[in-house]
Amino acid sequence: MGLKSGEIDSLPRENTVFTLVVSPLEVHGPHLPMGTDVLVAEEIRRRCSESLLSSGKVQYLVEFPSYPLGSDTIPGSVEVDHRAVYHLLMGIGRFLSRRGFRYLLVLDNHGGPRHQIATAKAARRLRRDGFCLIAPFLTFYRKMVERDEELSRRLGAGEARMGDVQDCHAGHNETGLILRAAPQMVDPSWKELPEARIDQKRLPHLLLGGLGKILTAVGLRELGEDLDYLGMMLSWVTSKDPSTYIGCPSTATPEAGERMLQAFADEAAKQVLEALEGRCPEYRPLGWSLRFLVPVI
Repeated sequence: MGLKSGEIDSLPRENTVFTLVVSPLEVHGPHLPMGTDVLVAEEIRRRCSESLLSSGKVQYLVEFPSYPLGSDTIPGSVEVDHRAVYHLLMGIGRFLSRRGFRYLLVLDNHGGPRHQIATAKAARRLRRDGFCLIAPFLTFYRKMVERDEELSRRLGAGEARMGDVQDCHAGHNETGLILRAAPQMVDPSWKELPEARIDQKRLPHLLLGGLGKILTAVGLRELGEDLDYLGMMLSWVTSKDPSTYIGCPSTATPEAGERMLQAFADEAAKQVLEALEGRCPEYRPLGWSLRFLVPVI
């Protein structure tokens, strides 16, 4: 971001969009770089920016530097308190709001529950002040995990092939993303890696997933599903010597990565254009019903 202060102030407020990448440095198996989430988010930013500028509805796109930080990373990664994510977004959002700007597109590729909840809380807080923080991965990741039918058809992918729970980290999906976005950074070992799955019969999932089924049965569906998801994640990361990837890297292809990258970029562009029309999104990411467990001050 090489603009001088006066140059920023000279930009039109109604159709200037600022963009920001926020994702952690995290272990992604033995085959993908620790900056995988940052690399993917930067590729999405590039594609989304091209789409928005060609639409004629965005006059200027201004890039903030990428911030390699995030919470709820797997063991061996760079872990940052979720409150840092919240306060970073609040600080940048308020900086722009004070200058009269209205839109900040935040791109990431990290599914950590507290990371996503902190992002959603910042978006909601800024929205009350008339500023729109757009964070499309919060809805796109939910579609991946819940195996949204429309997204599944577009990808030509089913269970454990679309970034869902059993393909949630450095497996088929993310290996394909990097094979397309930065193939030179993928270790050749990816071709030989066997599938790794989360053991659903471990205690965290048995307890939380069982409770989730009861709550869903009595009408508390969102809370029930969030508890089931949390139980799955805890069953993975609390296991003895947990795998650094979940899914099957060896089935990945650049073509599958291309389809996922473009689907994500299209979702991002769609949300920005909706915001420009006055429809600023209000997010409910996975885990939102448990947000009281994620204080931001």
